[in-house]
Amino acid sequence: MTDARLDLSRSPIAIPERFRDVPYNPNHFPGAPGIYEVEGGANCQQYAFSLLRHHGFAIPDFRSSELWSDTQYTAVSEAMQPFDLVLVHDKPESFGAHVGLCIGGGLILHLSRRIDAPAIETLNEMQARDEYRCLIGFKTVLVRRQHKAAHA
Repeated sequence: MTDARLDLSRSPIAIPERFRDVPYNPNHFPGAPGIYEVEGGANCQQYAFSLLRHHGFAIPDFRSSELWSDTQYTAVSEAMQPFDLVLVHDKPESFGAHVGLCIGGGLILHLSRRIDAPAIETLNEMQARDEYRCLIGFKTVLVRRQHKAAHA
């Protein structure tokens, strides 16, 4: 039986081919030397930020706690909207939180160590697992560049 979480074709936003078979790599985090997008794998933040950048958003190489405290590039959102970043954790703190990307329709695209592939889940499905039980919150990226036709 196939895992429906791995069916990225159900995404309401375009997910280019290079974002489809990305393995989880904890050493490929935002700002790590020599890391570009999702080549060679990514951690959850690098994956979400790279997809946001593909869609024309500008976001620095934040780690989870920096992302949560930032007010220049992002704002806290009361409700999850498409392209919002979603932070969850096993405890109510942003340091070390898992980051996913809301893709619309109540769905979150994320790259987790346990699944080891990009997956689509609802917030309730994610929070049913201990490692994501605490919702830290949602962040809207405020800066979007002139969006050119994106290549897949």
